[in-house]
Amino acid sequence: MSTRSLRASLIQTLRRWLLPLGCYYVVTLAVPFANGAGRHGAIVASHALVVLLVPLLLIVLVCACGTFAEACRRTGSALLHSRNPSGDE
Repeated sequence: MSTRSLRASLIQTLRRWLLPLGCYYVVTLAVPFANGAGRHGAIVASHALVVLLVPLLLIVLVCACGTFAEACRRTGSALLHSRNPSGDE
């Protein structure tokens, strides 16, 4: 698995999810802060940290798994094509 393909996959996925993630962040962070939730200090800060990081970590995990699966498919395909087609050993 190359770092370059994982990075490209992450960038493409983040572009695709930018609008939905932005809406999610507005609903889960901006609206509560606008309603005065910021006065609760540490509880809101820990909630905000989880809300910000968990979706991003899940995106990275899914991209890494997809990149790894693609590398396995390519390796498996290369192994199948490298075998002798006549069956002679």
